[in-house]
Amino acid sequence: MANLFRKEGLQCNEKGVRHVIDVSILFYESSIILLYKLISLQKIKYLIIMENTVLERNYNEIISYIEKYKNNVSQTNAKEVIDSFKEEWVNSIDDMFIGEKYGEALIVYSAGVFELETLSTVEVELLSEKIKFFDENESIKYKLGIKTTLFINLAQCWYRLGDKYKKNIIDSIKKYIYYSICISYNTSYSPSAYKFRTCNKYLYQSLINESIGLTSPGYFNDPFDSPILELLNNDEDFSQYIRQAYNEGLKVSCFSSNIKLPREETHTHQVINNEEKLKGALPEYLNELMWAHYADSHKGVCIKYHFPNSFTKFVDNSDGVTCFFNDVTYSDSDISQYSNKDSINMKDAFFLKGKQWEYENELRLLYFDVNGREGYKVIKAENCIEAVYFGLRCSEEDKTTIMNILKDKKLITIDLRKKQTESPIKFYQMEVDKEHFGQVKAIDISPKTICSKKNEIMLQAAEANKDYKETYVH
Repeated sequence: MANLFRKEGLQCNEKGVRHVIDVSILFYESSIILLYKLISLQKIKYLIIMENTVLERNYNEIISYIEKYKNNVSQTNAKEVIDSFKEEWVNSIDDMFIGEKYGEALIVYSAGVFELETLSTVEVELLSEKIKFFDENESIKYKLGIKTTLFINLAQCWYRLGDKYKKNIIDSIKKYIYYSICISYNTSYSPSAYKFRTCNKYLYQSLINESIGLTSPGYFNDPFDSPILELLNNDEDFSQYIRQAYNEGLKVSCFSSNIKLPREETHTHQVINNEEKLKGALPEYLNELMWAHYADSHKGVCIKYHFPNSFTKFVDNSDGVTCFFNDVTYSDSDISQYSNKDSINMKDAFFLKGKQWEYENELRLLYFDVNGREGYKVIKAENCIEAVYFGLRCSEEDKTTIMNILKDKKLITIDLRKKQTESPIKFYQMEVDKEHFGQVKAIDISPKTICSKKNEIMLQAAEANKDYKETYVH
């Protein structure tokens, strides 16, 4: 028994020794790992200090560069301005604050390139690469003011090289316009709006595809629509490049809405909703002039849309597209005055029309694409149709075709709590309002309404037949 005990004790001791050895090995390994970690932390700390040192040095150099040459670039010192711009500064661009200052320095650099007495393609291509890198950096995505200046400067540099760089000139101007628009308009809305259309294959196609067509303002029936084009109505070559950039990139679709978009009151900063444009105006679908001018004298239709907030689109470097709504304002001043001006604010540029068009109560959808081409543009507008109003003279064939196209489509609305609601599209027939001379009214002819009316008539007939039978029996 004692021998067995001693044997077990030895075993325990041996196990104990092994355990101690194992622990020692683990401790040794842990110490090595900890040492490596400490060294790594020191390296990281050192790298952070070095990085901060580099950032600080770059920042100070960039600030000195800006202070020295800002508003002081000429043909005399242009080469000095270019040579003083350090390539390593770009390595600090990921720091948002330094990135912004780098952009300001790049503006000075671009001015130096433009002022060179002899300008070569190499210098402009190098400037273009620097601007492209700055433009695509996520940390400075919203430095739009800097970007507008950079791209108009780049366009001027390409312009100095001559007409063979026409595409480069126009592409740079488009980026300038894109960022200029994004600076001025960055609020999304969810408006209801009406569009009067002629019944034709283009209407049918847009209903089938649930899309909206947009066109360049140069094709509008009002020659003074979008005064920006009047501003550029001169013989200067560079103005003509800007005009072409607008014609290619800018597209517009026009709607009617009696209610102004929400706005913030200047003094109180309160948001004003549901403000009427013209006091006492009839509902949009009762606007006789709109029916006459845009719906083929009542042979066409009026479509009511309800657009979600997501329909608008702002700064996105990946595709260079912006899309948003804004109310048109009307003026009785001479809009041709803009051809004699050097500049124009964004609101007047795109959303000003003559007073004679005020009856339209226009809500304008503006779409700009840096990769756009002149002509017609189609964009998706799925589940946005709320109702269709058929004109007094709209043919039965057109009505049947449109109702068949839209029979399985829905209006989808999303409230502030992200709750989604589906509704069937409603249909109305315009009829002469015999109680009000010169006016029309809308009669609901939606399929469910028609069915319910038929049922009502059948029930009335059945009741009448029942009464007749009861009377006959008696």
